[in-house]
Amino acid sequence: MRTQHWLGNTSTVIRRYSTLFKRRHLPLVVVIALAGVLVRPAVADTVNVNIDGINDPLLANVRNSLSVAAEHEKPWAPGKIRRLYRLAPNEIKAALAPFGYYNPTIEQTLAEPGDDGDTWQATFRIDRGPQTKVTALNLAVRGPGDELPEIREALRASKLATGKRLIHSQYTATKNALYTAAYDAGYLDARFSQAVIRVRPDNNTAAIDLVLDTGERYYFGDVSFDQDVLNDDFVRRFVPFKAGDPFDAERLVDLQLILSDTDYFNKISIQAERGDAEREAPIGDWLFDIIYPPDDPLISIGRLQVPVGVTAEPSKPQSYQISAGYGTDTGPRVGLGVKFRHLNKRGHQFRSDLRLSAVQQALQASYDIPIANVAQDKLSFTANVANEDFGDITSINYGIGAVRDTGWSLGRKRAYINLERETYDLGDDVGDRTSTLLYPGYTLTLQKADDLLNTRKGVSASVDVHGASESLGSSVDFVQAKVTGNAVLPLTSKSRLLLRSQFGAIEVDDFDELPPSQRFFTGGDRTVRGYGYQQISPENADGDNIGGRYLAVGSIEADYKVYKDYGLAAFFDVGDVANTTSFDLKRGVGIGFRWASPVGQIRLDLAHPLDDPDSDFRIHFSLGPDL
Repeated sequence: MRTQHWLGNTSTVIRRYSTLFKRRHLPLVVVIALAGVLVRPAVADTVNVNIDGINDPLLANVRNSLSVAAEHEKPWAPGKIRRLYRLAPNEIKAALAPFGYYNPTIEQTLAEPGDDGDTWQATFRIDRGPQTKVTALNLAVRGPGDELPEIREALRASKLATGKRLIHSQYTATKNALYTAAYDAGYLDARFSQAVIRVRPDNNTAAIDLVLDTGERYYFGDVSFDQDVLNDDFVRRFVPFKAGDPFDAERLVDLQLILSDTDYFNKISIQAERGDAEREAPIGDWLFDIIYPPDDPLISIGRLQVPVGVTAEPSKPQSYQISAGYGTDTGPRVGLGVKFRHLNKRGHQFRSDLRLSAVQQALQASYDIPIANVAQDKLSFTANVANEDFGDITSINYGIGAVRDTGWSLGRKRAYINLERETYDLGDDVGDRTSTLLYPGYTLTLQKADDLLNTRKGVSASVDVHGASESLGSSVDFVQAKVTGNAVLPLTSKSRLLLRSQFGAIEVDDFDELPPSQRFFTGGDRTVRGYGYQQISPENADGDNIGGRYLAVGSIEADYKVYKDYGLAAFFDVGDVANTTSFDLKRGVGIGFRWASPVGQIRLDLAHPLDDPDSDFRIHFSLGPDL
């Protein structure tokens, strides 16, 4: 292998010096040539940077600004290290300036590595020097929007003040807050006529001029639609603003999200250009404006209104859904669903679902009509037929109903009425029984969480009350109430505490006439682990679980992530169903594996029933959110 030299390869070097071989300095020339061939430039793989005299956040900013402290993959030559080291004083001064220190004193040393090392030592001793104080502050808002509450609040919240140390981030935060407040309120032409910091390092003073001119306010104009799926008047009910409201770009984002969530449309495009704004003078309210002056003084000459255009491509008329899964409560399960999205121009839809598992075979259908707040409220007419196991009772149920499902700030509200005919056998001498129930009910749910699928912090609760009367054609008089609550609380960055509870009660004249679908059962994956699905309840003479009147369930669980999204859990569950309020709580303890998957928590639990001598442990597998 030939060794490369700055004059060429080895043979070239020797030829260039060959004329010197006959001369008297031949030994010296040979030594110089060989030295050039054999000696390589030294490299340094590491530079250890020590900074004394300052603390965070100044220390962190200085270290991040030093070129000599930067990470590097390839070794640095000594010359590069010295060059970067010489840049340090200016870099340190630039890093301290945003914190109001313009006259630091810097002492620095650079030590080369020893004979047996490859680490250079760079040391910087920094005295940050005197603070630069704000001695003059011109902070103001001018224009029609100068009295807007949001802008006034941004001014009050500013940390800039005379006599205080100059901190550049406070200046930037104030500037951003003022502009955001003006722009979000519809002042699309807002700009800073003055935005400057003048620093005098010689006497450590600074003067700030920050003046925002709001310009004229813009408003929403008419909203037009380019689509042929629904009536425009119906689609307009999804719009979260009306013509004449102050222009706010966030409201346009809300509109796009709302229309996307409806599943009426596939692609949605919204156009609202400031350049298309038109001035529209109000008609017939000039006298009212004289008596009650408007907030915007330019309203009297007509508002600048931005027209909004919505272009939407329809989604496919039908959607189909196939699902499959497994749970220790249900065994293998499959689901088939179809939804007809575009039944008419008024947004009506029809959906049907078939669910098959070891404990339930059900066919459900629903005709949905958007009402009130069409983005989230609907009136549904339902029908279902189901063959389902409750405890050890098999029930066949036919039903129709109507549901008014509406939203509120923290969850959902459901007012419903159902007509059901149910056939079942309680395992007594009577044999098959048939009940007919016509019952109204009301359900209120609450849910608030940082992430609905994989929750770190959140709560949920629900209350349901419904009942039937023989005077209205039902087979039995009863009233049922059920309350559930769940909470997820963060303990550390990797651990959580999960709490669950259920309570229920039934007031009934003849409990034997109450069908199993209206009774309480507990036990299983999401209630009391260590016991079979719905295997905790009063029993008949044959030992079959036939349900009860009162329900009480509680659970406490702690989990810890041991690696990425994988974790371990420990839990303690209690619960019982009884026909009196004297509960004999069944207890279960165990450990489990957790995976915070993209589709929610996957749980695999090993539970031991403390009050079932016939079972040592039971495995539970479930998937879904914690709330």
